[in-house]
Amino acid sequence: MAINPVHLLTFVRVCQLGNLSAAAEELNLTQPAVSSQMGLLAQAVGEPLLVRHRYGVRPTPAGEGLIPHAVAVQRALDGARGYVADLRGLQEGVLNVAASSTISATILPGVLAAYHARFPGVGLHVQQGNTGEVMALLLAQKCALALIEGPVTGLPADLWQGVFRRDRLRLVVAAGHPLAGRTGLRPPDLGGLGVVWRESGSGTREVAKSALEHADVQTREVLTLTGTEAVKEAVLSGLGAAFLSELSVRREVRSGLLVCPPLDLPGLERDLSVISAREETLPWAVRTFLELLGQQPLS
Repeated sequence: MAINPVHLLTFVRVCQLGNLSAAAEELNLTQPAVSSQMGLLAQAVGEPLLVRHRYGVRPTPAGEGLIPHAVAVQRALDGARGYVADLRGLQEGVLNVAASSTISATILPGVLAAYHARFPGVGLHVQQGNTGEVMALLLAQKCALALIEGPVTGLPADLWQGVFRRDRLRLVVAAGHPLAGRTGLRPPDLGGLGVVWRESGSGTREVAKSALEHADVQTREVLTLTGTEAVKEAVLSGLGAAFLSELSVRREVRSGLLVCPPLDLPGLERDLSVISAREETLPWAVRTFLELLGQQPLS
């Protein structure tokens, strides 16, 4: 007969209290139930574990030998309960996030700062890449969740995605560019425009190219660079225009270094999505991050 760990836990309290009735009351059991567990444990061990006396019970020599092992089970359970309580209270753990470069540079810092302020015991591990690279990390189970630009089709059944924010791409030029002072731009005005593009796999690139194709606009590719910051620097240097998230150019536009001339081009709006395992399998650290992410303003 196998030893039941529950019987060991009951045995510990019986020995500590020296009384079946007291142990039953503390464990919210009946005395017959406690007596039954002690009988089954003795059968599993093959020797009597308790001996009665006028004030209650005491362990037999076999019982004395079993006590350290039963106490070890109790300590292990207490440790597991404490660990789970810490995770639920977010006193420890690791938050592993992968995010596309636009989100990493514009939205994620504020969310992580708020998260760390509330849960300083949780370690933060962030990986950055374009949308394709971030999805590859998630599918390879190298991160708990992915923050990307735009929806993804054909996800495995054990993953879900949700929209946490809306974004819009803007035509971006340097202050001295010929289009900087233009208003009311329409798709035909962009024919032959020299454009600095984000790298292949970038959600920004895919959304902008799709919008231009639907409007039957042919631009001229000047350069392809990896990352938003590199594209911004190229635009500031006068190499051409670019299509970038309005979130990523706010500072440069406010300072007057970059200009976003008004452009009537449908299809530049996009969703910013979060993709992760389904909620019932998520660690508490990740669930709480998603709650914070959902609280971010949409304006």
